[in-house]
Amino acid sequence: MSTLVADIGLLASQNLFLAYFIIYIATIFLGNISAFASFWIVFQGYFGMWGVPFLILTIFLADVTGDLLWYALGRATRDTKFGRWIKHRLPSWHGRVERAFERNGKRWIILSKFFYASAFPVIFSAGWSRMEFKKFFHNSVLSVVIWLPILLGLSYGLISGLAPLRAVAIFRNFELAFFIGLVLFLLLDYFIAKFIEKAFRRED
Repeated sequence: MSTLVADIGLLASQNLFLAYFIIYIATIFLGNISAFASFWIVFQGYFGMWGVPFLILTIFLADVTGDLLWYALGRATRDTKFGRWIKHRLPSWHGRVERAFERNGKRWIILSKFFYASAFPVIFSAGWSRMEFKKFFHNSVLSVVIWLPILLGLSYGLISGLAPLRAVAIFRNFELAFFIGLVLFLLLDYFIAKFIEKAFRRED
């Protein structure tokens, strides 16, 4: 993964549009990991002075696109053999998520942005349960608007915090520095998700 990050950084200096397109596709399927890796690249200066705002737009569009794809897949396959095959391979908590959509789909859509690898089963469940599209799309956009500033702040804070370590010989290795940053990011992301989940529960 870290080698790919370095390659995209080099690609950005040669073909900026292609670099953004790769990030767009990767974010649809990898979510938070791709988004963090992209900010890591941008903060290294590979994307120029407009790198951050254009990256924010790219990640926003990718995340909304991913939600639309997983929602459409769930809605279209509900009563099909393929849909039942997918449902049987979703996490064990999928049934609980589907029932929860009847009470508060908005909560689960927002939380899916923070718990890594939960976006597909959660958004698929929104389509599967035939959540009204207008309501789903509104909640999807709202969740991205909430998630992106937190993602940006976490990424900037971690990357800035790790920057002084580059003076230490062992941390001059790009792969090691990126791996440490990614692990810290996922841990902080998880704790933020738990905090938001508790906040939702207090509202019940």
